[in-house]
Amino acid sequence: MSGARTLPTAAEVEEQILRSPYHRWLGLRVVELDADRIVLEATAREEWANADGADVVHGGILAGLLDLAADWALVGALGTGVPTIDLTVNYLRAASLGTLRITGRVIRPGRQVSVAEAEIHDAGGRLIAVGRGSFLSAVVAPR
Repeated sequence: MSGARTLPTAAEVEEQILRSPYHRWLGLRVVELDADRIVLEATAREEWANADGADVVHGGILAGLLDLAADWALVGALGTGVPTIDLTVNYLRAASLGTLRITGRVIRPGRQVSVAEAEIHDAGGRLIAVGRGSFLSAVVAPR
């Protein structure tokens, strides 16, 4: 008998993600899902702006998107998102309002702690920010 977890569909994962009011407010869409990778899209809008009248997305929103994508990349290994222990973010350029594509990848799934990373690209394909986090997989890992 294999211990492999059945991968949910992108629609099932999107439904799980959108149970959170914050995630609904972000308007997240799951566009791709593999066993160790997830691709999300969101449309950066005026409420996300760093300052009144600015067309630059606030860094806190970008950090949140990186956290979400890295965490939910673990869905193939863990079946769900789990609490973040630590997150490091590197901002590489300003993100303008519009479509953002966020890709999360598993680095190492673990029984206690898992590591995943994510990156954000703008509609033109430019790399905006990258992040790497540790996640508390022990909350769902089989004992």
